Amino acid sequence: MTSLHTRRTLLLCFLAAALEGADIVSMGLAAPMVAQEMAFSAELLSYVLTAAIVGLMIGAAIGGRLGDRWGRKRVLVISFTLLGIFSLATMLAYDVVSFVLIRLLCGLGLGAAFPNLIAIAAEAAPASRRATGVGLMFSGTPIGGTLLALFVASQSSMDWRAIFLIGGTLPIAIVPLLTVLLPESEEFRSARASGAGDADVIPAREALFGGGRLIATLLLWVSYAFTQVVVYLLNNWLPTLMVEKGFSPQQAGLISAFENGAAAVGCIALTAIADRGFLGRVLAVTYAAIAFSLWALGVIDGLTATIGAGIIVGFFAIGGQIVLYGMAPSVYPTLSRSTGVGAAVAFGRMGAIAGPLMAGHLLAIGFSPATVLIAAIPCVILAGTCALLLVTTRMASRLDENSAAGL
Repeated sequence: MTSLHTRRTLLLCFLAAALEGADIVSMGLAAPMVAQEMAFSAELLSYVLTAAIVGLMIGAAIGGRLGDRWGRKRVLVISFTLLGIFSLATMLAYDVVSFVLIRLLCGLGLGAAFPNLIAIAAEAAPASRRATGVGLMFSGTPIGGTLLALFVASQSSMDWRAIFLIGGTLPIAIVPLLTVLLPESEEFRSARASGAGDADVIPAREALFGGGRLIATLLLWVSYAFTQVVVYLLNNWLPTLMVEKGFSPQQAGLISAFENGAAAVGCIALTAIADRGFLGRVLAVTYAAIAFSLWALGVIDGLTATIGAGIIVGFFAIGGQIVLYGMAPSVYPTLSRSTGVGAAVAFGRMGAIAGPLMAGHLLAIGFSPATVLIAAIPCVILAGTCALLLVTTRMASRLDENSAAGL
């Protein structure tokens, strides 16, 4: 991955992913301040936190399909424009209904960008290093979240609207860079120019389940969904759960910052190891570590120990999620790739919706932060099982052959 084209593409995708990462954690970081100002209960707050994820689910499905028809770059530019506009609009929200509506629309832009970023990064990298390419690109997501969390932690007091001022201005600022400097995928252009399998005439069912992809697609969806339960529970509720445990908002922001910083390292390290022939072992260790760190976050006391648990869960939960993202593009042919990845991301968002809702409901009925975190462990076990089954199926064997990754 040394060509100028590849480096420029991955750098721009990295910057875009960093801005997405900041937006993903923005509502979670603002949540304690919003809840205090607006007098939102935990249950009402869960609706606000979930709204963007519903938008992500819808946006990923639509954006993936449009990326195969219009081109990944065009959809990405439109997505970031929408993301910026509605992030800024969040500052105008004044009650739970306005928060839910605006964050839903914000999620549409965020979701439409996801599958196209994955497809662009995967197609820019050599076939044998696709997981690494996706990992390098997506390492920007936790870095963006880390920088925003550190900014919040550094402020002795601040208005929550400042978070969305930053989160809205930067996506709009990057749109000209994407428009001028980001090349469309050469692999996509070549496939479209050949006239073979035009995406406009490939039915979605055939794109997802044809060619022996049924089992792989279903396993991918389930592993995405239950991994997302954990990732989005942490993204949206970790600061609030840590405040409930007795930490200050600034300490909670610091824990979140370390979690996201470790995630950036995990994105690169885990995908690089997976691409060198250790995919199955990476997945097994990843899901075991996620389960342990969720338990540790719930039961241990003290800031230093809690930061340590946050580092472990960030490294493996978000880093492991990127390993799944890196696997997905190799399941689908070029002209169906954004559709396939978009469908997997959209299905995964069902878990992303369930995680924050589950946390809000459990807190509302009196469960402790430890119980909320430990309750997510069965989801980790199921996600890990499906991911490992994906590696061992016939379709996963073909995936490994295409990506030079395997057990």
